[in-house]
Amino acid sequence: MKLKDDQGRDMPAMKVFSESIRYLKDHLLESLRDRYPDTRDTDIYWVITVLAFWDDGAKQFMREAGNKDGIPNNQLDLALEPEAAAICCKSISVKLNGSSFEPGTQFILVDLGGGTADMTIHVVRESGCLTELSPPSGGPWGGTKVDAAFDKMVEEIYGKSAVSSFIQNSKADDLDLKREFELKKRLFDGEKVNFRSLRKLNKILKKNGQSLENKLSGTIYEGKVMKKADRVYVAGSIMSEMFEDVKENIIQHMRELLRQHPDVNMIIMVGGFSDSNIIKKAVREAFCNKTVIIPDDAVLAVLKEAVMYRCNTSLIISRSIPFTYGVSVAVPFDVNKHPESKKMYKDGYYKCEDNFKVFFRAGETVIPGKTTVQYICNASTATRANVEIYGTKSKYPLYVDEPECRCIGSVQLLLNDSKCLGLRPIHITMSFESTELSVRAEEEGTINAVMAKFNFLN
Repeated sequence: MKLKDDQGRDMPAMKVFSESIRYLKDHLLESLRDRYPDTRDTDIYWVITVLAFWDDGAKQFMREAGNKDGIPNNQLDLALEPEAAAICCKSISVKLNGSSFEPGTQFILVDLGGGTADMTIHVVRESGCLTELSPPSGGPWGGTKVDAAFDKMVEEIYGKSAVSSFIQNSKADDLDLKREFELKKRLFDGEKVNFRSLRKLNKILKKNGQSLENKLSGTIYEGKVMKKADRVYVAGSIMSEMFEDVKENIIQHMRELLRQHPDVNMIIMVGGFSDSNIIKKAVREAFCNKTVIIPDDAVLAVLKEAVMYRCNTSLIISRSIPFTYGVSVAVPFDVNKHPESKKMYKDGYYKCEDNFKVFFRAGETVIPGKTTVQYICNASTATRANVEIYGTKSKYPLYVDEPECRCIGSVQLLLNDSKCLGLRPIHITMSFESTELSVRAEEEGTINAVMAKFNFLN
């Protein structure tokens, strides 16, 4: 996988992520050693936050990006962003309208970041720990959607050629405009907004013998966007439209989750986009019968509590998984049950291949480090066996080649005794360790450990 920069040049995504992590790591170590000269690399445990509804391949990608930066696995963990945020809010002594984080309290955690909206529902147990009641869900409804709408308006007004020249030749001014819009996006409350950072684009128009007034004439922006001195004013109605789609998607998804969980009485909003006045107002108006909590500095809530989570992972005692996991198996062919297209003859009888043997089902509650499922399959007399692991959002898959199913990785087994005759039972154990799925494979009756590698990135 490759990513493109603003010049259209591409680079492997792994290099981009690993070098970004390396920069942050080196910067922190340098700062620490200025104050504590004896600080060693091994003194620090690193936590990378990830979206809760990312699949296992994406999580492994982030772990490997950290590994390439020189962070060993035994000093690296992944924290689910909404869980970290939930721990943050729970750790604050909050009481609004008589509500608090008492045992039995159900709340929806809405993590609104730059690219996505990530939502989960939790309940507070008697121990004070949290249990997930719904799998993480959400969509691409973050602040960058509003950024894209603003960029579209600027291009429609100034023209693609002028905007392209601005981006290519005035990097500092382009960054100033992005920073200014980020601030205005957060503070916008429905009134008109002025932008000073558009002055460079106005100069480009003037250089080309054009003016902003001429560009606006006859367009939907006439009378709603205007220039005064060195500032450009945008009407509140135009700004509001930039938020409309993402705002509606967030509210609609929250309504659906709350319909499924009517006992939820509290909404917790974190992430940078939660600081937007428009989004805060929309949520409070849509759910006026719920307590809405937005912690101070919501943008840092996830980062701070990722550290707290690592210090005490038992704060999250169970999770509701978003995917169904299993393996492909062959079962005796049943003419009344199986399609003829999957019929095959092997080991002396007809079988139905590609059956989805479920280990964990979407929506099922699992306890990290404790919930395990085991299955026994048979390997032939080969020296190597390959067990493919499948995942799907479907709750009740029948076959591994269904449209929503995909192979998320495989377990490679090196069998100990290549001279052994007959079929060999292989024990496959699947479990959740912290935030990641792990698979163990073992050849029955052997003393030596069987090599097993679960590679989600294949």
